[in-house]
Amino acid sequence: MPSLKVFGTAVAIILLGGLASYFGLAHGCSKQSTPGIIAGTISLDPRLADKINPSATLFIVARQADVPFGPPLAVKRIEQPDFPFSYILSSDDVMRPGTPFQGKVSIKTQLDKDGIVGAEPGDLEGEYIKNPATVGQEEAVNITLNKLR
Repeated sequence: MPSLKVFGTAVAIILLGGLASYFGLAHGCSKQSTPGIIAGTISLDPRLADKINPSATLFIVARQADVPFGPPLAVKRIEQPDFPFSYILSSDDVMRPGTPFQGKVSIKTQLDKDGIVGAEPGDLEGEYIKNPATVGQEEAVNITLNKLR
């Protein structure tokens, strides 16, 4: 039955094409492994370890790269973090629901000694050294808290 063999081959080709597309193998493309998120680790400069308030709050802030002022795109607040701290920013962290978490963003962090937003003396800060990052990039967005206010 040559027609059954041809039909089986066609089905196999279609299935393989679908799998290749799903895994990003078609046309030499690679599938983005982290769509819609920015992830990395926040560490503490050892020279500043004695400056940490045990009840401090960590803020991870993402701003659209071309909008340096105004409300941030996304913020994550972590009370009493342990370092190194692994984080993920996603659409769940956007300030205005429904706003897409995409594009190029600048990522900064602040370890706030009193937990109230706003830089004050004694707070620790850091930022992604390669700012801006791209939402969905495969490279980790690692940050070191290395500046004392």
